[in-house]
Amino acid sequence: MRHIAVIDPAVRTAELDCFNRLVCHSTLPLTHHLPGLFGTASLQASSEGLAGVIVLGSASSVHDNLSWQRELMVWLKLQIDAGTPTLGLCFGHQLIAYLYGGKVAYLNEEKQKRQGFHQITILKNRLWQAAQGLLFSSHREAVMTCPQEFHIIAKSETVPIEGLEHNHLPLWTLQPHPEATDTFLRNVNFSKRIEKDSFQFGHSLAKRFLDWVGNPKS
Repeated sequence: MRHIAVIDPAVRTAELDCFNRLVCHSTLPLTHHLPGLFGTASLQASSEGLAGVIVLGSASSVHDNLSWQRELMVWLKLQIDAGTPTLGLCFGHQLIAYLYGGKVAYLNEEKQKRQGFHQITILKNRLWQAAQGLLFSSHREAVMTCPQEFHIIAKSETVPIEGLEHNHLPLWTLQPHPEATDTFLRNVNFSKRIEKDSFQFGHSLAKRFLDWVGNPKS
């Protein structure tokens, strides 16, 4: 069965609400994998019929060098190099950049978290049209250098590398969380009042990837 593997690298709370939101937008079935909690066995078993991959955020750092991270990187690179469409978000963005030689480091010496909605500029690329909109971010680390064979496709006033695209593989990443929901914000202890349409721009970006995987000619 053709499906999209959603990799949720949670180490405490699985992002079920974000996964369910993605399910609602996808024309293909999605499978949910929790390598940080249960290992990578389900990923290994899901490789047949794999149409796409989404790597979500995590409280973990790519520098933790945990066994599940090493296994995930080996599995992920095999899929990416085979041409499987892949979208990395937050930790997924950092993991993919790190995997291909990019530098990931703290945003500031105090290791303070950057959290909230920020205006993000999307540059025209093979997946998305040029656009601007609000996306939710929650991270202490960021990609500091663009890996070889990638180029920058998203930026903001405070983070110059908000998104990447591989030069020829169907591979895209975003530092913010286009998949974010009200429940996700509660899970990361963000309690400020938000407008009801705050997630609209992000959900449109995530849906575009899901639509593209379901119908690459679209």
